[in-house]
Amino acid sequence: MPAAGGSGWCTIVQSARKGATIGWTAFSLVLGAALLHASWNLLVKASNDRLVAGWAQVFFGALVFLPFLLAVGVPWSAWPYFAVSGIVHVAYSLSLVTAYERADLSVVYPIARGAAPLFITLVAFLFLDDRPGTVGLGAIVLLTAGVLMVGLRKVGNGSWWALLTAVFIATYTSIDGAAVRSLGESFAYTITVFVMGTILFTPIVLRARGWPGLGAAVRAERWRYVFAGIASAGAYGLVLIAARSAPLGLVAAVRETSVVFGALGGWLILKEPLGTRRLRAAALIAGGLVLLAFAG
Repeated sequence: MPAAGGSGWCTIVQSARKGATIGWTAFSLVLGAALLHASWNLLVKASNDRLVAGWAQVFFGALVFLPFLLAVGVPWSAWPYFAVSGIVHVAYSLSLVTAYERADLSVVYPIARGAAPLFITLVAFLFLDDRPGTVGLGAIVLLTAGVLMVGLRKVGNGSWWALLTAVFIATYTSIDGAAVRSLGESFAYTITVFVMGTILFTPIVLRARGWPGLGAAVRAERWRYVFAGIASAGAYGLVLIAARSAPLGLVAAVRETSVVFGALGGWLILKEPLGTRRLRAAALIAGGLVLLAFAG
C-alpha cells in the first residue's frame, strides 16, 4: 500500500502516463461514487417520509451486501473504528434528513458536500499525516468554491444543518480512511459500518414512527429504498477503495463533483432551477478536476 502523502495523486497520474491504468481507474471509481451518491440523496429528498428514507438507505445497503460480509467475515480488528463510525453515520443521516426537511436539495446537498473537503483535509493533515501539496490544495479550493457557489445562494436554517452534516462527513471519512488503511481492505469494512448504523438507527426510527408507520412507508417505496441502499453502500465502498492509495482530501474533493449530478437531478426530476450561477459553479468544478488530474 502506498504511503499517505501529497505525492499520492502525482504518483497515480505519473503511473498512468507510463501506461498503467490504476490512476485513471481510481479516478473513475470516485466519479462513479459521486453519481451513485447524488442518486440516493435525490431519492431521500423525493421520498414521502425522509426519516424512513434515511434509515432505509442504511438498512438496505447493509442487507443487500450482508451475504458478502458473512462470506469474508467481519473485520473485528477494526471494531473501535466501525463502532465510532456507526455513531457518526447515524448523526450524519439525521442531520441530512433534517436539512432536507428545511431546504431544497440544490441548497443542502452542495453545502454539505462542498464544505466537507476542507474539513477532511484539515483533519487528515492533523491526524493522518496526509499532505496533498500546493497544487492539490489549489484543486480542493477550486472545487470547494464551485460547490459552495451552488449552495450558498440562500442561507437559512437548512443551510446550518447542511454545514453540520459536512462536519459529520469530514469526521466519518477520516475515521474510515484510517481504518481501511490499517486493514488493507475496504468493502467488508464498509458493510460492517452499514450494519452498525442499522443497529443504532433502527430504534430511533421505531420511536418516531412505530412498527406500523415504518412498515407502511417501506411497502409504499420499497424499490426506491432498495436502490438507495445499494447506491449508498456502493458509493462509499468505491470511495474507500480509492482512499487506500490517495490522500483523503483529494479523494473527497473529486467525490464532491456529485453536486453537479445532484443539480442536474434536481433540475430534471424535482424541477429545481439550474441557472447561470450553477453553470459557472460547474465550470469551477471542472477546472478543479483538470488541475487535480494533472497535479503531477
